[in-house]
Amino acid sequence: MKRRTFVLVLSIAVLTAIVMGVLLWSFVQRLERVALGYVAIVELSGTISYGDGGLLGGTTITPSNFKYYVDRIVGDPAAKAVVLVVNSPGGSAAASEEIYQLMKRLADSRIVVVYTPETLASGGYYISLPAHKIMASPHALVGSIGSIMVLYRVDELLNKLGINVTVIKSGRFKDIGSATRMPTEEEVGILKSIVDKTAQIFIDRVKEHKNVSYDVFTAKIYIGADAVRVGLVDSVGTLDDAVELAKKLAGMPPHAPGIRIEKPRGLLELLLGRSTRMEGVDIFGGAVPLEFVNKVLYLWIPGG
Repeated sequence: MKRRTFVLVLSIAVLTAIVMGVLLWSFVQRLERVALGYVAIVELSGTISYGDGGLLGGTTITPSNFKYYVDRIVGDPAAKAVVLVVNSPGGSAAASEEIYQLMKRLADSRIVVVYTPETLASGGYYISLPAHKIMASPHALVGSIGSIMVLYRVDELLNKLGINVTVIKSGRFKDIGSATRMPTEEEVGILKSIVDKTAQIFIDRVKEHKNVSYDVFTAKIYIGADAVRVGLVDSVGTLDDAVELAKKLAGMPPHAPGIRIEKPRGLLELLLGRSTRMEGVDIFGGAVPLEFVNKVLYLWIPGG
């Protein structure tokens, strides 16, 4: 009986020692990580929007999702620098502005380096402007500084189908941008003025953050090295280069780790197997999704 009691007590003591050792090791590791710091790596991929792209749609960059990353990083003293891997042709001008303001908040608190592997165009570039440095892959496409509005017309199709549309309105501009009729010259002028004023906001933002060639304001797109030449990005390289640059700017040791930060996946994403990691950017094959029609966009539309 005494032997059994002794074995039990010894087992409990050993187990307690192991647990305490693991907890102590974890605590020491945490202190070391805080002292050493790490580079938070966040992937932002897809069009910029207020919606999440739907259950079966592609990935999107939304203000609410980006705010999650900003709050998490700013609230973690061990995250001393950030590399944002941005792969986007842009999207909603309004959503881009919200993310831009969040990016300014992040850059005021941490060293931020933006790296683009493939596409950093229009709104994708707009949201990256507050970063301390922008690095691109040699093969990345960068630019498309400006704004655009797309109007779809279905009046000829409706006529062929024998469908008539009657609009009752309180003022002559109430249905401006209607898909059921040709816009008047006056309406086109009004919408063009809005597009130009929105583009000017973009241009002013670029001038505030970058010393660029005037050519970029033609909404031209550039490949990596040419984007450096005209001042849109600071250098070309790889993701590893971007992480090393972030460490250097933050005064971190070369052996400091880079840790990927991901937002927890929702139940539907888990059930459907939809990835929150980087996916290819859908540029719509020259067509614009209905969610972007009749809106002012910071969006690059190849073939549009």
